[in-house]
Amino acid sequence: MIPVLLILTAVLSYGLGAVNGALLLSRFVFHKDLRKYGSGAANYANFVRVFGSKWGPAAIAVDILKSAIAVLAGGLLMMIVGDNYVIVGKLFAGFCLTLGHMYPIQQQFRGGKGVLCCMTTLWLTDWLVGLVATGVFVIVLAFSQYVSLASMSAGVAGAIAAWIFVSSENLRGLAGTLALFIALTVVWRHRGNIMRILAHKEPKVKWGRPQSDRRARNRDF
Repeated sequence: MIPVLLILTAVLSYGLGAVNGALLLSRFVFHKDLRKYGSGAANYANFVRVFGSKWGPAAIAVDILKSAIAVLAGGLLMMIVGDNYVIVGKLFAGFCLTLGHMYPIQQQFRGGKGVLCCMTTLWLTDWLVGLVATGVFVIVLAFSQYVSLASMSAGVAGAIAAWIFVSSENLRGLAGTLALFIALTVVWRHRGNIMRILAHKEPKVKWGRPQSDRRARNRDF
């Protein structure tokens, strides 16, 4: 029973992860293919660059919504096994969701960096885990001004928090491991940002100032 439920969760979550909010809006709102404009990337940064910021929140909302559906569905499927497995189902769904967002098959495995997927998963797994991850994101961003560094730090902090705060002691290690897998995929997708940070070439957030096109290309969605 459990392998079947995990397969169903993986397929559903990966499929939802591969849904691209920016690409959907460009097609159905602007009747254009985002990949033919700007940098050619089907992501939030290029969407805002090409179509403006007015519809930017809608693109973000689509990614949060798909993440919520996948994570909650994963929890519900594993509830068939037992209530204690709900958290495991959510985190496994979040992992597959993040992979789908990062490596969508219909985009030749070229997707986003999975930050919204990761954060949504952590919040829906346990609000304390989500709170820790968000708090770390805000603190690191405030002091470093690197969105990429804040995103990676939040994912790792969320994984550590899962080991501490997950209610079921028997499954706490498994939940923490799954959360760590999600965090590591986010870190892996930011490896280019890591190299730029080490070389002091990563653009920083300048509070109160409009972002240039170069900075927009490095937004982490």
